[in-house]
Amino acid sequence: MSLSLYASLLLATPVVSEPPITDAPATTEGVFIGPAEYRFAQVRIQKRIIIRVPRRRPLRATMADISRRPAPTTYKEKKIGKCLPMTNILGVQRFGERYLDLVTKDRQQIRARLKKKCQARSFYSGFYMEKSGDGKICVNRDILHSRTGSKCEIDRFRLLVPE
Repeated sequence: MSLSLYASLLLATPVVSEPPITDAPATTEGVFIGPAEYRFAQVRIQKRIIIRVPRRRPLRATMADISRRPAPTTYKEKKIGKCLPMTNILGVQRFGERYLDLVTKDRQQIRARLKKKCQARSFYSGFYMEKSGDGKICVNRDILHSRTGSKCEIDRFRLLVPE
């Protein structure tokens, strides 16, 4: 038996108040007729899933690593669909004023542009999002919640491909 069904059955049991004490109870052929009061309660149990996407910190490099490191890679933006699987996102980095770079499980980088009034610096420590019915985060539909309290929608996604 499911939890919600059990809770509704438990709370829907009628509560009969005690009959009033009188000298002569009202009877009809030996059956007591008195006021019966029924009280019903309703419980709603909802399941809500919040997904936290942490900030991805760049690796700390020593001076020896810097001298051996190749030149920084430049990226070219390519169009990608309007929705991404939520469970595929591992981390986020801030890029510029209105952009967040999402890092996925398959090592892809996806740049998300925020709506005009949103600032990427609000997401310095990652963000939260509520899991949708289809399990995807979509443009102009889902809202990102920063830990500072601001809320933003995504304007578009672009896949970052090294040149």
